[in-house]
Amino acid sequence: MAHDHAKGGSDMGAAFAGLIGGSLFIGAILYGIVILTNQHFEKEKAEHGAAAKTGALVMPASSAHLAA
Repeated sequence: MAHDHAKGGSDMGAAFAGLIGGSLFIGAILYGIVILTNQHFEKEKAEHGAAAKTGALVMPASSAHLAA
């Protein structure tokens, strides 16, 4: 009775299908996170006006002497 499970064959195909399916699912989730994050920061960049469009770095006057 202890060896009855061996008569049905191997579940290796199902294991690989689950591995591949799970990998694709996780990849799709990560891709979605990247797309949503990029959209968020594009909107944030557009809302901040000319400084964000030109890529200008705005430093406070107190730290301006450190950059020189």
